[in-house]
Amino acid sequence: MTTQQQNERTRTDAAVAWTVGHAGELAGITVPAVAGVLVWPWLATVSGMVALWWAVNEVRDHRTRVELQNKVAPRQIETGPQGNAGSADEREVRA
Repeated sequence: MTTQQQNERTRTDAAVAWTVGHAGELAGITVPAVAGVLVWPWLATVSGMVALWWAVNEVRDHRTRVELQNKVAPRQIETGPQGNAGSADEREVRA
């Protein structure tokens, strides 16, 4: 396996990272839903409504992040006359 292949993030990696990062939220939806099915049916309905609200917020959050990422211009560093990007007088400019 090459170094490039090792550094690439697969869809499985992304899915696992998302699941681990949202474990508390997933448990907060799943546990009441199961309890609702086993103990009190209305609890499952409330859990479903909370799950829907959570999903809507996740979609809004994703759209906001994508929109903000598209608005930010990439940054470039001007180089000196010799192409010396590490000089003390370097400055960042927006592309």
